[in-house]
Amino acid sequence: RSEQRLAAFLLNLSQRLSLLGYSPYEFILRMSREEIGNFLGLTLETVSRLFSRFAREGLLKISQREVHLLDLAALRTLAGTECD
Repeated sequence: RSEQRLAAFLLNLSQRLSLLGYSPYEFILRMSREEIGNFLGLTLETVSRLFSRFAREGLLKISQREVHLLDLAALRTLAGTECD
């Protein structure tokens, strides 16, 4: 599922940034939506739609490449993982 892949990608990025001492909730995406799509095996349109849907559902805020994760628990549920 595309939602699962994008949620897992965001959670993985959040966790890696946290381990480096950065905020796990707010970060700048270094990859474009197209690059994220290529990495996850999704189209640019699907990635853009999912970011919009996640924002509409209150899971995150996104402006250009700036991401603010608002609901990690919901993202974990979408990703199919309940662990921290």
